[in-house]
Amino acid sequence: MSALIFTLKTQPKFTLDVSPLVADKLEGNTLTKIKDINLVYGKESIKVKELFNVKGRDTDQIIIEKSCDKLIHVGQGMTKGTIEVKGNVGDFLGQGMKNGILTVNGNAGSWAGNNMAGGRININGDAADYVGSGLPGDSFGMTNGLINITGNAGDRVGDRMRRGIIIIQGKSGNYCGSRIHAGTIIALDKVGKHPGEGMRRGTIVLAKRPAHISATFKSCGNLKMQFLRLLFTQLAGMDAEFSLFNRYGPEAHRFSGDLARNGKGEILILQTINRR
Repeated sequence: MSALIFTLKTQPKFTLDVSPLVADKLEGNTLTKIKDINLVYGKESIKVKELFNVKGRDTDQIIIEKSCDKLIHVGQGMTKGTIEVKGNVGDFLGQGMKNGILTVNGNAGSWAGNNMAGGRININGDAADYVGSGLPGDSFGMTNGLINITGNAGDRVGDRMRRGIIIIQGKSGNYCGSRIHAGTIIALDKVGKHPGEGMRRGTIVLAKRPAHISATFKSCGNLKMQFLRLLFTQLAGMDAEFSLFNRYGPEAHRFSGDLARNGKGEILILQTINRR
């Protein structure tokens, strides 16, 4: 069965909420019904067929072509299937998703993975601020799942995250891992100031020393941590893209904190690279 393909006819003038275009909501609908679905377009609504050419049948395999940053809520609440986006997307990518795989071959806006509870988001480009974070007023950010960013990320990656893994292969902004309750953030390039500010628990793994670490973090010295060896082995075994983790050894300089909260979190700055 061929994938269900939505090809954007022209770049929208306003933000376009494409949250209805997920397998959970499209399953069982004919192509005609799918084309007649109403989408929120700025302050108005518009039918899918007015902005997209639509073809294919498999609602578990959705492709959005010629996408742009006006498309928001891509993959919202999805619980199964795959969505592949060719182009950029706007804010709230994968908001509240529970399962499935969401891949963006381009850049993403802010709040990617907001309230994510499972599944995997791949961003083959850059992401803006608040990746995996909670909205103002939310108790937590993402509570499970995996977010992988091959490019750079903005400020406050993982703010208030509860569980899950975020990987940033490029640079990260300020306050990476701020106020996290648990979970793991891995940053493989430079990070900005104040990583882990206000963190309660959880682990932030940094391949490079940050520009500034707050005084409320205590140095514990260099340690060989088998946890890191197991983590990197597990990630490298997930797919070929993560084979890069075979480069890193288990030795890290550990900082415990944030001591202004309860001091049960940790920042690990990698010290060794395997020579293979």
